[in-house]
Amino acid sequence: MVAVQSNNVSAANEALNEIHVEEEDYDRLRESIDLHHNFDQIGLAQKIEKHELLEMRRVAAYIYKKAGKWKHSIVLSKKDKIYKDAIETASQSGDRELLRSCLFTSLNRYRSHS
Repeated sequence: MVAVQSNNVSAANEALNEIHVEEEDYDRLRESIDLHHNFDQIGLAQKIEKHELLEMRRVAAYIYKKAGKWKHSIVLSKKDKIYKDAIETASQSGDRELLRSCLFTSLNRYRSHS
């Protein structure tokens, strides 16, 4: 099936992504997402955004970021306290107010734990 995925066929991509999710292989899932874009990206992100593994939830935030769903990606990253990811996403969005908000939140979290 991996050989078929090189053709970027939606059904093959979705089947392999499903296998990666079931096996909790977040590294291969992320690689598949990067190399093969022809699949229901938002559907996959919605499916794994509440996964028990942190790294799978990070993949969900990554998918939202790639799809330009900046705020949703940032919300997921903040929820898991991965402020570095949230700040990187806000920076890539080009939205200064979104970045300012992320930096402010991160700074306040840092201060409250110091």
